[in-house]
This record gives sequence, structure tokens and C-alpha cells, in this order.
Amino acid sequence: MSTSITLTVQAVDNGATALALAGELDLDTAARIEPDLFLATAWAGREIVLDLADITFCDTSGVELLIRLHQRCAAHGCRLSLCRVPRQPGRVFRVLGVDRTIPCSFV
Repeated sequence: MSTSITLTVQAVDNGATALALAGELDLDTAARIEPDLFLATAWAGREIVLDLADITFCDTSGVELLIRLHQRCAAHGCRLSLCRVPRQPGRVFRVLGVDRTIPCSFV
């Protein structure tokens, strides 16, 4: 059974782009959402804020996707930050040190 993931562009203002992910971020969904996520960031300004409030689960595949996104943004002179990170992904991010690499705000 396939899990779902959605990407929404919430706002583009003053060189910043606000995106939101919703659903489960796992091996299956990370592979499916990566092209859309990278496309959405391709035209972004100098800052991307990725809202994760509606992420219900994140495994290491999701973490790897976020690290790749961070590296891609940095290579293009763009800053990535994660906001409203829920409890479960937040624990994973802290254990793996994601919050030391990518600026995060937790709920």
C-alpha cells in the first residue's frame, strides 16, 4: 500500500518561498516527491522555508531528501530552513543532527 505526500507552495514574497509538505516522508514518498520539491525550489529566491507541520512520519529516507535539498539550495546561494517540525520527525532530526545542519523550528 502506498502512502501519500503532498507539496504546496504557500507564498512567494521578497525573495523568500514558503513550501509545505504533508503526509509521511519515507522511502516511497521521498522518491516520489523529490522531483516536485526540487522543481519548486529551482525558481525560489534566496530563502526557502519548508513547513513540516503536517508531516506525520519521517524516516532516514526523508532525512536524506532534506539533506540533499539543503545541499542543492546552498549550491544555488539559497538558504533552507525547516519550520513547525512535529514531535516524531523532530526526534529523528535531533538524533541524526539535522538540526545542526539545517535551521529548524520545532512545535
